[in-house]
Amino acid sequence: MKQAWKVTSRILSAGVFVGATALVGPVAVSAHVEAAPTPGAGDASILDLIPGGTGDRMLAQVPLVDAATGLRAAVERGPSRGYAGIGLVGDHVTLWWKGTLPADIASAVATARRIVPVEVAKAAYAKTELVAAAARIAPVVDGDARDAAHDVRLRTDGSGIEIAVDDADAALPKLPATGVRTTVVERDRLVPRSREDDSAPWNGGARIWNDSGAGCTVGFGVREVATGTNHLLSAGHCGSVGSQWSDGQGEPIGLQTQKNADHDTMLIGTQSAGGWLYVGGSNDEVRARVVGWTEVFPGQLLCQSGATSAWEIGAPVCNLEVQFHYTDREDLVEATQLDGDESARSGDSGGPVYAVNANGTVLAAGTTTRSAGPGFGFQDFATARDDFGDIVPVTGAAATCRVSFAVTNSWGTGYEAAVTVYNDGPQLNGWSVGWTFGGNQVVQGRWNGVFQQIGATVTVANENYNATIPSGGSVSFGFTADGPATIPAPFTLNGSSCS
Repeated sequence: MKQAWKVTSRILSAGVFVGATALVGPVAVSAHVEAAPTPGAGDASILDLIPGGTGDRMLAQVPLVDAATGLRAAVERGPSRGYAGIGLVGDHVTLWWKGTLPADIASAVATARRIVPVEVAKAAYAKTELVAAAARIAPVVDGDARDAAHDVRLRTDGSGIEIAVDDADAALPKLPATGVRTTVVERDRLVPRSREDDSAPWNGGARIWNDSGAGCTVGFGVREVATGTNHLLSAGHCGSVGSQWSDGQGEPIGLQTQKNADHDTMLIGTQSAGGWLYVGGSNDEVRARVVGWTEVFPGQLLCQSGATSAWEIGAPVCNLEVQFHYTDREDLVEATQLDGDESARSGDSGGPVYAVNANGTVLAAGTTTRSAGPGFGFQDFATARDDFGDIVPVTGAAATCRVSFAVTNSWGTGYEAAVTVYNDGPQLNGWSVGWTFGGNQVVQGRWNGVFQQIGATVTVANENYNATIPSGGSVSFGFTADGPATIPAPFTLNGSSCS
C-alpha cells in the first residue's frame, strides 16, 4: 500500500463477529464446476500454496457462503425490520434477528436450510437500532482531542456496540446515552500499506506504479456488463484521477479514470484486462483463474496476494477470517490473520482479496486497503460494484454465469444436492439451467425449480416466484437423485455455458 495515505475520519463499523470461530472440516462435497486451469510453471496451483488445514476449512465454507448469500438477498429485498447480522459459525450459518421472523425471511431460511444448517438466533437489538446509536456516539469519539478511541463497531449478533481503543486504561470522553449496550475493547489501529513484470492482458496481483512514484498492486481486471469496457480495480488511496499507471518494469497500462476516496477504490482504464491472479512468489508464474465474485460474511476465510507479500513469503496470505463490516462512509471490511502472521505489507494496497474453490480457481472478494500485524482491512467487491456501476471480474473464460454444486447428503443408493447459480450478466427475467449427468443418475425429489429429465440430460426452469435473477444475483434450487453422487458438467444458463 502507498504509505502516505491517512484516514481523516473515525470509522463507524458494523458486524463485529462474536460467534464461535472454530471451523470444522468439509460437511459437504462442494465445487464450483470448472475445467482445471493451466496456472503456470510446473502446473503449480494455489492449492499447493495454502496449508492443508486452511484450504480444507475454506472449501468447506463454499455451501455456507451460498446459503448466506441467499439470506442476505432476502433481507435486502425488504425493510431491515429485526435484522441484526449474518455469520458463518463452524459448520452452519447463523442469522441474528430481533423479534419474530417475517414470512419472507422464514421462507428464505427454509430454502437456505436445504443447503446447510441455519440457526436463527435472538438478537437484543436490530441493526437499525445499532446504527442509530453508533451515529450518536461516533461524532463524540471523532471529536475527542485526546484521540483515545479509533473505531465504533456494531456487533454482528446484535448484542450491542464496541468502541475500539489503543489503551484500555485511556480516558474516554463522556458518551451520549443511547439505550444500547456499549463496551470498550483494546485493539491495534489498522494503517495503510502500499508482480514485477506483467503484460497485457493485465492480471490481478501485479505490481503497478503511477507517475508520482506510488507503488501498489492490481486487484482484479473488471468489465462493465452493459458496455464491455475493461478496467483494473485497485485501491483509491494509491493515486488520483488522471494518473498514468505502468507495470513493474515501466510498461504503460492506462490512466486512472475513477476513484471513490471514501471507499478507497479506483479504476484504471485499459483495453486489455486479464482474468487471472498472480498467487505465488514475486517472479514466478503461478496463477489462479478468476471465475466470478462473492459476497463476504463474518467468519468467512479468505486469501490476499499483494505484490510485496509475494516478494517476502512467496505465497498468498491466507487464513484471513472476516470479523466485521464498517457501515460509515468508508464501508470497509476487517479481518484477522488467524495464525498471528502479518496480514499485509507496504505495497500490497489494492491487491486481490479472494475466496478459493476446490479446483484452484478463485472468486473476487475485494481489494486490500490497510493492516496492522494480523489485522487486515479491505474493501469488498460488492461495494466496488456500488461505486462504479454494474462491474464484474474479467474471468479466464467467457462465461457470464457461475454454478456452485454441493452434495448436502448421501446414502447407499442416492444423494441430495443443492445448486446455486450466480448471474454475472444482465438481469434475467426467466431462466433455465441445464446439465448432463455422467452416469445413470435419476432425479427423484426436487425444490425451487421445475425439473425435466430426458436420459442423462436435466433442465431446471424457474418457478413463478423466482423467475428474476438480477445482475450480480443468484438463485438456489436442489434435488434428490438415485445413483452415485458425482458432479455433473457442463452447466448452462439459458443456453450459455457457465463456469
